[in-house]
Amino acid sequence: MIKFLHTADLHLGKVFHEQSLKDDQNAMLDQLACLLAGDDYSALIIAGDVYDRSIPSPEAVELFGSFLGKVKAGKSSPLEIFIIPGNHDSASRLGFGKELFARLGIRFGVSAADCDKPVILERGGESCAFFLLPFLNPGVLEAENPEGNEPLRSQSALAEEAERRMAKARQDLKLKGVARSVLVAHLFATGGAEAGSERVFLGNAENVRADVFRDFDYVALGHLHRAQRAGEKAWYPGSPLAYSFAEAGQEKYFLSVEISDNGAVVEKIPVAPLRGVTSLTGPFDRFEGDIKDDPELLASANNYLEIRLTDRGITENARDILRKRFPYLLSLRQDEALSNLAAGSSMRRGIDTSVRRSITDDFKNFLLDLYGKEDPEETELFNNLLAEAEAGEISS
Repeated sequence: MIKFLHTADLHLGKVFHEQSLKDDQNAMLDQLACLLAGDDYSALIIAGDVYDRSIPSPEAVELFGSFLGKVKAGKSSPLEIFIIPGNHDSASRLGFGKELFARLGIRFGVSAADCDKPVILERGGESCAFFLLPFLNPGVLEAENPEGNEPLRSQSALAEEAERRMAKARQDLKLKGVARSVLVAHLFATGGAEAGSERVFLGNAENVRADVFRDFDYVALGHLHRAQRAGEKAWYPGSPLAYSFAEAGQEKYFLSVEISDNGAVVEKIPVAPLRGVTSLTGPFDRFEGDIKDDPELLASANNYLEIRLTDRGITENARDILRKRFPYLLSLRQDEALSNLAAGSSMRRGIDTSVRRSITDDFKNFLLDLYGKEDPEETELFNNLLAEAEAGEISS
């Protein structure tokens, strides 16, 4: 039996609504390091999107380097680490020094052309081949016998070409007694459910059928931020932290995987975030009043918080007022009030709605609600644009 941990989509260096997540990500990586130190894991898989940007911040690079050093120093038995770039990563930057790191058991699979050159892991008389398939940018692979001159550009075509190459490599390995194989890839498997914070591609051509890789014992995927199974043998661990309010309330996991003669056994290990991510809805009075009798508010007081106000009128300085009570309030939305404003309704508390105002008055009130003051220059610009629009309608 070979046992490993599978994670992906770390997005180190992520800024969440202008809030740095360095402490949150450091706490998450500490949990991962503790798991690896305290159990009989032979490998760690990070299936892409190590960083949030192709040019990561120095703090993000330092955080990842510290984590790798901590994991290797804290493990008494050998541990292989398999890392591939995702669509957020720069493969060349992530793979800097990969030849040196390989000697330390840290494998960066940054070249799609090397996808058929697996790393063979041997533990206790058992062996397993780990194939590393980085995110497939258009043109990184060419068909051996292309029909016509069109290069391979879609994710599906590139994945099928990669699988053709890896299938041949698996056949050669079986002749050498290596029958088990794991694929590490960063892609969108057909049928996968998005979480809301991924950079999702348009068009079905960017989807890859999960059964393309059905001959592997386990497929360790990255890209989708919701933990889920994709097909019979493929899994997404999801991002270890919530990176959007669309993910509020989602449980986050690392995946513990055991490969044996009976196939792959997968266990979800919950990640305890430093702070939760919560999205709440209600009138302004709910959040401004005494929260001791509101269990939901009490539980969310120190979470990263989004509040969606349901009042039909704009509440002035709502964010500043509520942030005194909710220090990690990152998003304050007044969608319904803004919809009423767009429809020409009165948006400010205390204004007599029976008084008909001009469009310019509405714009002035909009600036006042949004910024706390009027701006004569912006109002003049607005009036000029309004005059041009009305003149255009008359002439047409």
